[in-house]
Amino acid sequence: MTRLILPGRSVAHALVRDEHIVPRFYLNKFADSDQRFFLYTKGRSPVQKSTRSQSTERDFFEYTINGEATENRYERWFQRIETDAADIYNLIESGSNLTQVQEGAWAFFLATLFLRSRKVREQIGPGLMSKVLSEIFFGDDQIRDAQCELLRKGVFVYADHLKVMVNQIKDEMMAPAFGHLAGIEENARMLAEQIFKKRWFVFHAAPGTAFVTSDCPVQTMNLGLAGENCILGSGFGNSNTAIVLPLSPTRLFLAGPQEMSCRSNLLGEKNVAAFNVNTVKFADRAAYASYKSAELQALVDREINQVVFGQNSFIPVEKPNIASA
Repeated sequence: MTRLILPGRSVAHALVRDEHIVPRFYLNKFADSDQRFFLYTKGRSPVQKSTRSQSTERDFFEYTINGEATENRYERWFQRIETDAADIYNLIESGSNLTQVQEGAWAFFLATLFLRSRKVREQIGPGLMSKVLSEIFFGDDQIRDAQCELLRKGVFVYADHLKVMVNQIKDEMMAPAFGHLAGIEENARMLAEQIFKKRWFVFHAAPGTAFVTSDCPVQTMNLGLAGENCILGSGFGNSNTAIVLPLSPTRLFLAGPQEMSCRSNLLGEKNVAAFNVNTVKFADRAAYASYKSAELQALVDREINQVVFGQNSFIPVEKPNIASA
């Protein structure tokens, strides 16, 4: 695996405020030479937009806990991961052999690309954060223990003041960005390890067809049900899970089971269409394409966000020995 870069403090500099949820360099793969592509949202006609303005939100990766602000620590972390991925993107698209370090960098990029999405924040984050906060208990005994620990360091704090501080921190932990990002480093490691162990393929779209992408571009599907439709939103750790990312209008990356094989990396019209349906179902709010199409708009109107994390996909496992959904 590649070196894993963790957020950390750095020297003061101008902060980035409008932060890309989906990296701009990735969106540009589906854009024209002017970095413009077509935006598809439910109930609206497709419109051509600049990649600069898409999938961004002010201070999306920022939060403050106990007076300490993140100050672009996650933004800079993501940028370093993107830089590593961008350097090997052409190698991935061409199906070239990669070094182990490059494979690790690509796996880590895919893991963070999935985890940083708005869909993960809004559909998985609140439930997990509520569970964490429900397990945080600070009764009188815990407050006294905290007082004693502070006294050992030569600091006296009144119990009532400590209670106020604890409640304030718990309130700050309810911020969407904190619940989304606080454990992202370890989660990214775990997902990257699963991707790294898969068998990797790059598929080509048949002439006259094109792949689309979305604001939640990394998808998973269970390939274990032969002769039936694949199950979308299967857990990364499931041995039958394939992790999919459209790379460009002409290329699609798939990390599948080790026993998976294929006769050709050229996908016909029906298979390209099937992958595009999956992409739209996995999308949160928007799909992106290099072309304008009434058929694609109808697909978005009908299928967007049909894969809902925590409801029909990525169902939390209550018992530790049960395989992930």
